[in-house]
Amino acid sequence: MLAGDIAKGLVACTVGRAVAGPVGAHIAGSAAVAGHCYPAINRFDGGKGVATSVGQCLATFPAYFPIDAVVATATAGHPAVRERAFTAVVVSSTCWVLGGLLWWRRGWRNAWGPSPTVALPLANLASTALILKRFVDAR
Repeated sequence: MLAGDIAKGLVACTVGRAVAGPVGAHIAGSAAVAGHCYPAINRFDGGKGVATSVGQCLATFPAYFPIDAVVATATAGHPAVRERAFTAVVVSSTCWVLGGLLWWRRGWRNAWGPSPTVALPLANLASTALILKRFVDAR
């Protein structure tokens, strides 16, 4: 299940990039997260979208992925954090958006992902907003 959700984001971004270039990859990644969170086939009631966003990150922002994994793990594993999953997602997602902004503004290399443009932080922000809304709705 987890691997399938990650693959969903990765494949969507790969197809989006093949069809419409880097911007297409970002749009497709955010669309995959939206589709996971609000699937029409399930009366718009789906998952939280975190695993799908991992696939999105691997495809569109691979240079940041190791940082994201460390931040999420450190936050989720901190003993003082009472609601670990929500806190980990908030911290990790905020860093993801800020990282996208920094990579775009600095023009840093992005491993095998597309060159950073303004679409990177915007797509990260869109996916983050969807994920955080699902977490808030679940509370």
